[in-house]
Amino acid sequence: MGLFRFGKKKQSSEEQADMLYIEGMTLIESGYWDTAFNPIQKAAELGHVGAMGQLAMMYIFGKGCDEDRNKGIELLRKSVELGNLYSCFAFAVLYDNGIEEITAEEAKTMCKMAADAGWPDAIKRLEKGFDTEG
Repeated sequence: MGLFRFGKKKQSSEEQADMLYIEGMTLIESGYWDTAFNPIQKAAELGHVGAMGQLAMMYIFGKGCDEDRNKGIELLRKSVELGNLYSCFAFAVLYDNGIEEITAEEAKTMCKMAADAGWPDAIKRLEKGFDTEG
């Protein structure tokens, strides 16, 4: 046995998820949505809440995959349950973009969660109000 061991340390699933998420987001930033889908999906499957939120938006808008709004909204809700503030705020963004599956009440509730946690964009959006009368 030598002085140094150069064996590779096995990555935890959290580390793997982080690396896959970073890889996917880097591809998205470069406009490679189709190529980004697999690492984002794998990171989401490993429990990365940021990847879940990103994958949800990819499904909702059909970026890098076939559009599947129901699957996307389901993933977004799961991401919220796991504490992702971006996903909370995303409900307001989706509502503002006319995604009919998102009600004003749900958008307001989710946006308030992000605002209460100090998310600046959510605070600003909440001030504009939501048409929850109807």
